[in-house]
Amino acid sequence: MRILKTKLKPAVNGIVNYLAAVGLAVVFALYMSGRVGWFFVTAFVGAPFISVLMARAFVRRIYISCDYDSLTMCKGDSCEITVNVTNSLFLPTPPILADMYDSPSVRAANKLYTVSVLPFDTESFSVKYTAGICGPSEIGIESIRVTDYFGLVSFDIVCEERLNYSVSVIPDIAEVPITDPVVSKAAELTAFSDDSEDTVDSADMTFGGFPGYDSREYVPGDSLKRINWKQSAKRGRLLVRLDDEVSCFSIAIVLDSFFDKEKVFVPAVAAENKFIFSDDRELICLMAQDAVEKALGIAEAFVMQKYSVSFYLSGTNGWECFGLADENDLTMLRTELSSYSFSNSESRFPEEELKGGKSSTVIFCTPYLDDELSELLYSETGGNKGALQTVIYPSSVSPRVDREMGEMAV
Repeated sequence: MRILKTKLKPAVNGIVNYLAAVGLAVVFALYMSGRVGWFFVTAFVGAPFISVLMARAFVRRIYISCDYDSLTMCKGDSCEITVNVTNSLFLPTPPILADMYDSPSVRAANKLYTVSVLPFDTESFSVKYTAGICGPSEIGIESIRVTDYFGLVSFDIVCEERLNYSVSVIPDIAEVPITDPVVSKAAELTAFSDDSEDTVDSADMTFGGFPGYDSREYVPGDSLKRINWKQSAKRGRLLVRLDDEVSCFSIAIVLDSFFDKEKVFVPAVAAENKFIFSDDRELICLMAQDAVEKALGIAEAFVMQKYSVSFYLSGTNGWECFGLADENDLTMLRTELSSYSFSNSESRFPEEELKGGKSSTVIFCTPYLDDELSELLYSETGGNKGALQTVIYPSSVSPRVDREMGEMAV
């Protein structure tokens, strides 16, 4: 490892302690023993210069390396980073302070570590990280510095080797029942937009003497494809067809590509039960996680009902589509979403990509339904985007509700 540069940082506490020590030496010289006291004063006055010069010399003689065991984790898992500090001088090092990365997504057991190394020796310490919120994060050393023996100043050590690493935390799949309003609404829109549904009627005889489709009440476990949405709407309860005809329904799920944290009215969102007791940094991460995991939960609900699901998310090369047919596809998508981060993408809706697909209904999952998104999806279509029926799932209250709560608070 080669040291590239150093930065001088004053240590306020060290300076205060040093001045207190000099003051005590002066008092000792004046009231106890002049010869011994003034010797102490002279030693204290000259020692800091020697201490700082030695610390400056150690900066180029301290070598740091890191070992890690995993860069992909599930929520609740832990990993360790081992930091090795080597001293190549014949004197013991002054205190070496290491500040570790610590984020709401991946928490460090301790934020600050202090180590001193004997001559020509190596000291190691391990840092345990625990994953709590899905998505990408940083672990490792954020900054490392060496102080002089008196703690008066510190020098940052900027290393040529990389001492921080990107980790990905795999999201869970939220439990979303098929009776969830978003799922039911999307399934209903898909069924009504499908041409084959026009032939589905009640148990009455159709024109020409052919029998229609018998129905019964829905029970948990029935496929959404067999729900007779028209009759259910008329009767006010879910009815399931008894015929064997099952049409191949297709649905699209879009994960928002944009999340402007500055637009979030934190007090309103923090009041929701699922975000309560969270600080501001953790709240933003939880909002992003909620959108990702609910999108996966909705996708799983439709996959289990044998729907053809197209999952869209924004990547480095624009919008990407993932076809979901079984649990293996969901597992691959979870791994892909472990490194997904909401950015300032210019495109928030894959309109062109969806036009070429076979889906007639889109579920748009977003951490926050801001005004820009509402205008984009509702401005001219009254709830639709072109020929597509759009259902929006925000993870928190909308800006309009935020503003109302803010006005009430004022």
